[in-house]
Amino acid sequence: MKSLILFLLIATSYSFSQIKFDADFESGNLASVSTTDSIYYQISTHEDIGGRWFYYRISGVKDKFIKVKVTNSDVNRPMYSYDNRDFIRFTETESPSVNYFEKAFEEDTVYVAYYTPYNYSFLQERLIEWEQSEFVKLDTLGFTEHNFPMQEMILTDTSVPDEDKLRVWIHARTHPGETPSSWHFDGIMQELLRDDDVIDYYRKNIIFYLYPFNNPEGVFYGRSRTNYYKVDQEREWNKSDAETASAVLFLKNRMKEINSEKVLSVALNLHSQRSPYATFWIHTASSTSDYFYRREYQFSNLTISDLPYFSQSDYSESNLRRYFPEGFMWADYGADILALTYETPYSHYSNGEWVTNENLFEFGSTTVYGIAEFLELSHSKRIIIDNSDATANGFWQVSQFDVDFFGDDFYYIDAGTGENEITYETEMIESGYYDVYAWWTGHSANASNSKFLISSNGEEWIAEKSQKTLGGKWNLLSTIQLDDSSKVSVTINDNANGTVVADAIRIIYLGPVSDVKDYVAEKSFELYQNYPNPFNPATTIRFKLNKPKQVKVRIFNSLGELVDTIVDNYLGIGLHEVIFNSNSYSSLSSGIYYYQISAESFSQTKGMVLLK
Repeated sequence: MKSLILFLLIATSYSFSQIKFDADFESGNLASVSTTDSIYYQISTHEDIGGRWFYYRISGVKDKFIKVKVTNSDVNRPMYSYDNRDFIRFTETESPSVNYFEKAFEEDTVYVAYYTPYNYSFLQERLIEWEQSEFVKLDTLGFTEHNFPMQEMILTDTSVPDEDKLRVWIHARTHPGETPSSWHFDGIMQELLRDDDVIDYYRKNIIFYLYPFNNPEGVFYGRSRTNYYKVDQEREWNKSDAETASAVLFLKNRMKEINSEKVLSVALNLHSQRSPYATFWIHTASSTSDYFYRREYQFSNLTISDLPYFSQSDYSESNLRRYFPEGFMWADYGADILALTYETPYSHYSNGEWVTNENLFEFGSTTVYGIAEFLELSHSKRIIIDNSDATANGFWQVSQFDVDFFGDDFYYIDAGTGENEITYETEMIESGYYDVYAWWTGHSANASNSKFLISSNGEEWIAEKSQKTLGGKWNLLSTIQLDDSSKVSVTINDNANGTVVADAIRIIYLGPVSDVKDYVAEKSFELYQNYPNPFNPATTIRFKLNKPKQVKVRIFNSLGELVDTIVDNYLGIGLHEVIFNSNSYSSLSSGIYYYQISAESFSQTKGMVLLK
């Protein structure tokens, strides 16, 4: 098959004196090249629905300064590689504007791409590696018009009967140029194949149906958003079998077959987008149902809760359309399948961090845990305790009036004297270090001093948190040390200055005391990138403390002059947020500013941009 595929490639090459441009390899996309001086080059791509994706080779460029403009793309700082394997993003100096770069390369041949390629041959290498696992079964649903296999992986622990397992579906690369979605998918595979007690538990309780390339022909032939015949396969799911692209038809029939045995619980459609942030496409309640709309938010919140690159303000909403995969599933299975499109960006995230394969792998890892927590799978090293397993005493009220709570409902109570309390308690768990988290819905009427009493073997840790903000996410309460195996309980009462929310508790095993002690002591805080960035007029600065400390957060201008100290307090363990509003300082102009956190002998500084 490989020889047939290579024969079908269309040669595209352009020579100028000693410099040559070509895309004569799989996933290559180059339509035209022109120059007037052999320094400044204009290129265009083959377009389908837009001309975003490009991937080409330049030869004869060692030590030659060239400038390249893409006339019909929208790339922000593309990627280059000397070995066509390890890709580097052009620096801001080398790529100062959209669709443009300039550079003197160190080698004679360089490959340039919109983002790091993830082509058909590389996927086959990964499939060979993944198939070595006892948990992976590789199969082919059928072959496309150009003889490309529609490949399926079933990942589960086959030593456990399938009958009671939950079903999860994940597919990627419907739009061929969206290569970050494949690195995201690759991160999911890496996490699912880890040798880990919690992951092993998930494999025993879930069957993962995994489809790495929904559009292998489009990937191979360097399309941006369509298959070989310029058909957008994302919009094929409501057509008759005779009208449907073969790759989509294979997936539709396979999904029907799976659902005839037991309906999927979760189905994810991985994509990538030009917008500088990741997103979930939340389908409106009016086009689905109030229940489904709420569950979409719950799933999304769980999946991003441990990601510093993604915030809830990044979500997008749209009406559900029948021609999308989610529309197909909604029409036939309703709210039984939590079906969502998950998009990662090419350039940077809303917190200002640039996209890399490494942080896309983090997206993959947190996707796995988000799925498991949504399905309420609890293991002794990653414990989830919801309200159904809690003990409530007093006059707690139950509510479903929100989109940011965990599970089926949450408890709340007005401020009181502490007589009304609710307790979440584990079974016996082994000794070691554990992170303890709480989930709540954030509202302005909530208490700013809700108290969480963590108890085990006569020891107590108290975490005081504001529940006015940080709703719909896991909030770190404390890192605790258990010297012996024991139960752990978290108790919340109404002794506060506003409404107290009790929703869910998560406890994660970090490791034995001997292995983790030095790490916990050293990693006293984490400082995240501010968001939004750039900003005007306000931005949020987030940092996490792993033990109580006297903390200062200071703002400096580009000359190193102090603008203000916005935090100077003794703060407890957990995640903290502070808002910096430039309107409070009349002299501040557009430019680069720096925020610095200092705690004891440790400090860290990050940059941010004010655009007025």
